[in-house]
Amino acid sequence: MKTTVESPPVKTEVGNYFISNYPPFSCWQPEEIPKLLHVLSKNARPGPIGLYVHVPFCRQRCHYCYFRVYPRRSPEDVNLYIDSVLKEFSLYQNYPAFQNRAFSSVYFGGGSPSYPSIEQIRRLLGGLQERSSWDGVEECTFECEPGTVTPEKLQALKDLGVTRLSIGFQTLNDEILRRSGRDNRVEDCVRAFQQAREAGFDEINVDLLAGMAGETEATWRRTMDQVLELMPDCVTLYQLELTYNSSLYTSLKAGREVPLPSWPAKRTMVREAFRMCEEAGYVIGSGYMAIRNPKRWRFVYTVEHFWHGADLLALGETAFGHLHGVHYQNVDTFERYTELLQKGKLPLRRALRLKPEEKLRREVILHLKTGQLDATYFRDKFGVDLVDRFGPQFEALLKKCLLEIEGDTIRLTREGLLQVDWLLPDFYLPWHEGVRYT
Repeated sequence: MKTTVESPPVKTEVGNYFISNYPPFSCWQPEEIPKLLHVLSKNARPGPIGLYVHVPFCRQRCHYCYFRVYPRRSPEDVNLYIDSVLKEFSLYQNYPAFQNRAFSSVYFGGGSPSYPSIEQIRRLLGGLQERSSWDGVEECTFECEPGTVTPEKLQALKDLGVTRLSIGFQTLNDEILRRSGRDNRVEDCVRAFQQAREAGFDEINVDLLAGMAGETEATWRRTMDQVLELMPDCVTLYQLELTYNSSLYTSLKAGREVPLPSWPAKRTMVREAFRMCEEAGYVIGSGYMAIRNPKRWRFVYTVEHFWHGADLLALGETAFGHLHGVHYQNVDTFERYTELLQKGKLPLRRALRLKPEEKLRREVILHLKTGQLDATYFRDKFGVDLVDRFGPQFEALLKKCLLEIEGDTIRLTREGLLQVDWLLPDFYLPWHEGVRYT
């Protein structure tokens, strides 16, 4: 059993840093798909269910991007994809596991869900709503790329029931945006935000990415000043990772010099961003989020439901979901995804049925991303005392001043929060340690 906490690396090397689920995706296997089909045949169980829809289209592929995205696809391809998503949804509705279940949250991610035309967006959201009731939806989030936002498109989203926008700024420096391959400028970001406010959206998140090529502490502080002037309802701050399937890594392998900030430099940027947000009245809600008004801003899709083991139906190419204790992910190419659905088959790639210990550790890992664990919750749900079960891990974190324990509250310190994704693998089962994440 691991009893020490390894220090995160200094240099930004290739590999996955951000952890979105557990066990690692590379442990999910095609041989487990029958277990998903088995639970689909069972009657619906009580509890919330969310809907995630992946829209893999963009105007461009950013140099750091590791998602499966398709730049500047034709309207015909986008229409084919939307037809496929609606077909996939209809196939799932035939299974007992989905009978009489209403969604609690809906999330459109990408890619850039704002890339399709207004007509295509109406067909996608309208088609989903025609096939199921959205009366119980507490939160509907739609990701936007600034250069694809228009007042007319925003009004359509508002009319279709979207309650929250997440706008990808990444940085507010034109030169850094250009060098990263992004097809928008600072004025596009600011204009998109202002248009969203004018359209009546009072829940707007702004995504920022610390550590892009060429970013310095000075340019980063200027970005934060400009963002806070806009007063978004939430600021999400990620730290750039160098992944295997990014064009940035391809360039580095080819010998091109790219000035990537180190991990300590990126943590310094986020630490400064948190400080500036707190001075502006924001509350730090996780290792990535600063929230303007915690009483209004909830996290139904992830924190409240999916991170607590709730079901999530995922539609679209590469999308991953969770149903009745079984993880699953769809096939990872546009062609294979649309081809399978044209044949009336679910586009499944791999799955994994979680064992009881994996369910426990999954929730420990995901809850830690918020910065704290409630020992009472885990005692009631899993019959486990966290301090007894994970004593060596907690002790190692305590010695490094990365953790505090006060009664039944186990809380990461600010330094622990800034490097939370480096700490999470210490809570993996032994056979998951060191495996490739994806």
